[in-house]
Amino acid sequence: MHIHSIQSEMPQFDPELYIKILITIAKADRFNGTPEFNYVRSQADRLGVDYFHLYNKVDKTFSFQSGKVPRRTALLILKDCIVLASMDGNFSLAEKEKIYRYAEQLDIPRRDVDQLEKWLEQVRHLEHAWLLLTQKQ
Repeated sequence: MHIHSIQSEMPQFDPELYIKILITIAKADRFNGTPEFNYVRSQADRLGVDYFHLYNKVDKTFSFQSGKVPRRTALLILKDCIVLASMDGNFSLAEKEKIYRYAEQLDIPRRDVDQLEKWLEQVRHLEHAWLLLTQKQ
């Protein structure tokens, strides 16, 4: 899924926190591998963040102090967490629990996270339908 809408120029956006959260989600599922970590690395590259430094610094228990993050920024972070967590076709319980915990820290209700998950599932279905349509001869 290629929905890239995070931009470092967003008000109060902390690119390092964003990458730390994505690394934590990637590390939450022991079955995550190259595609998930490449996704995080590409996001870090886009934002000018040192992926390898943060990868070595952050473990799957990473937490942060709740702070005032604009709602749009928080939703974009959570959206990318869900995209990352579901890349392997298995949105694991460990990944989901971490995303709910981050949503709470970002002051986003669980129902909004569930709505994001449903929206992303619709996007996946549309992308699949597009691929099928474009592959017809």
